[in-house]
Amino acid sequence: MKYGMMCVVLLCSVLLGCNAHAARGRILVVHSYHRGLSWVQQCDRGIASVFASDYALETVYLDTKRIPESQFQNRTEAAMEVFVRFHPDLVMLGDDNALRLLGPKIARTGTPVVFFGINDNPRKYFASIPDNVTGLLERVPLFSWIRHLKDIMPTATRALVLMDESPTARAIVAGTFGNWENVLIDGVRVDYKSVGSWARWQQAVLGAADVDFITMPLYHSLKNEDGASVDVEAVVRWTSANSPVPVFAYQDYAVGDDGVVGAFVIFGETHGSRAAQLARDILESLSPRVPPAFMDEEGRFYFNRKQLKRFGLTLPAGIEKQAVFQ
Repeated sequence: MKYGMMCVVLLCSVLLGCNAHAARGRILVVHSYHRGLSWVQQCDRGIASVFASDYALETVYLDTKRIPESQFQNRTEAAMEVFVRFHPDLVMLGDDNALRLLGPKIARTGTPVVFFGINDNPRKYFASIPDNVTGLLERVPLFSWIRHLKDIMPTATRALVLMDESPTARAIVAGTFGNWENVLIDGVRVDYKSVGSWARWQQAVLGAADVDFITMPLYHSLKNEDGASVDVEAVVRWTSANSPVPVFAYQDYAVGDDGVVGAFVIFGETHGSRAAQLARDILESLSPRVPPAFMDEEGRFYFNRKQLKRFGLTLPAGIEKQAVFQ
């Protein structure tokens, strides 16, 4: 019996060794958010499509949209433990919190780092960008979407950009509004409001009768009166049902019969695959050096016919031709 068990153990060890040898490299992917978030799932699919089975992938989810900030350090330490154990050839860091919390630590080891989903300036997270760090910037097409919405609603003169109070939201405000409380885009006065609580979000939506439409880039960090995170789908459904004006988002999963009217989206699967291809090129030495970071601003239209009809909206032919309906 003991001899049989020893054979099994030995066989497993040999197989594991063969698998490790067969893999062309080890990739550690660290997401700022949780596994269940659609953006994260999309990025994971894009990354997996590039690396397929010839690379060993390990993934960590920091869950920083739902846990309190007091727990960030523990999650960071746990992720570094995975880094030490897995000993990756390259690390991919998804969204700003992962880059802020782990980027400098991992970069100091000399391991190549490829970031993606970054809304803020990555230079904020380093004294200077190390030579082994590059990636893909995600630029929420805030003003581009509003220009398209002006084409859909030619008489619109006022809009509200409604967001949570997450670090990503602060980055969007800094990068688009700067020190201004509002901006003028194609004749539309655009104000913004950032709120942290579910109650204040509801008040903002119910009080938006004086604007022509709302766009909601970020709503994933709202907390209820007990300090717990509010389910993203619940935020979308309630906002759609109770808003006196059309609501638009920047995520395809927010669009639907019970969701928002439409969205202009940087698609996570495409974004993830682009970042993964950059990582693969680095590992396979297709680039003579780590290339500089570049921006992903390519958008895709999503609309819901029921919600368009609810608000009496007709899409211009150019937009309708490109749109995905769901």
